[in-house]
Amino acid sequence: MATIPNELLEFAEDPGAFVEIGPDEERVATPRSSVTFSPGEHFWSTSVTRVRFGPDEVGAGVGEIRELMTARGRTAAAWALGPSATPPAVAERLLQLGLESESAEGSVILVLTDAPAVSNTSFRVKRVATFEDHLAAIEVGNEGFDFTAADADDERRRARATFDAELAGGHSARLLALDGDRPVATGQAWRSPFGLYLGGGATIPSHRRRGAMSALAAAAWEEAVASGTPVLVTHGGRLAASVLERLGFRPAGLVHHLIDRGDRNPLYGKA
Repeated sequence: MATIPNELLEFAEDPGAFVEIGPDEERVATPRSSVTFSPGEHFWSTSVTRVRFGPDEVGAGVGEIRELMTARGRTAAAWALGPSATPPAVAERLLQLGLESESAEGSVILVLTDAPAVSNTSFRVKRVATFEDHLAAIEVGNEGFDFTAADADDERRRARATFDAELAGGHSARLLALDGDRPVATGQAWRSPFGLYLGGGATIPSHRRRGAMSALAAAAWEEAVASGTPVLVTHGGRLAASVLERLGFRPAGLVHHLIDRGDRNPLYGKA
C-alpha cells in the first residue's frame, strides 16, 4: 500500500486550516494557529486547529486566540490537537489554563485515496440543492447529534442564512441520505486543494449501523473525484473509524478535542 504523502497527512490532521470557507466565515491564520469563525452560538462555531506553539508560547498563544474571540463576541471555542501539535504535552498545558477535555478517546484521522469499497445499498444520497432538503438535513443532524433544544433552535434559526451562504460560496457540498423518502443521515464535504474533508456526519438512531454513513462516504468520494481532487479525509470515533476502515480509509493518528468555555472558565482572559 502506497505511503500517504506528507501534504495529505497535514491536510487530514488539520482540515480546518486548509478547506475553503464560506462567505459567512472568517479564518485567522498565524504561524502558531489557525482559527475559523463560523456563524452560530455553539462552542464549535469557533474552531482552533494547527496549533504550533513554541515551548514558552502556550500562555501567549492562548491569550492571542482569546483576544480574537473577544473581539468577535465569542466566549467558547473547540480546539483540535493532532500528532503535530506543539509543544509536546500541549494538551496538558492547555488544561492547566482552564480548557476542558471534550472526549476521552479523541478521534481517529482517516484518509481515503481510492474508491471506497461500498457494497450495494438501499440508501439514496443526494446533494442538497433546495431549502427543503437543507432543512431536512438540519433536522437529521439535530436528532443524530442529540442536540439540546437551544442548539437545535439555533440551527433552525440560521437555516436560511446557512443555505444561502453554502449555495453562494460553492465551498462545500451538504449531503442527505434517504431511506425511501425519509431523510436518515447527513454529512458535509468541504473542498480544499488536496481533497475533500467529510464532517458533520450524523445518522438518526433508528438507522444507525445499517449502511447510511457508508453511502454518504461513497457520495462524498464522487464529489472529490468530480472536483479533480480524489482524496477524502475525515475524523471519527473508534466505532465509526472501524466502519470506515473497512471501506478503505487508512488511520493516520489521533486528534484530541478540548473546549475553551469562557462563560464557565475562571481563567478566561488570564492566559
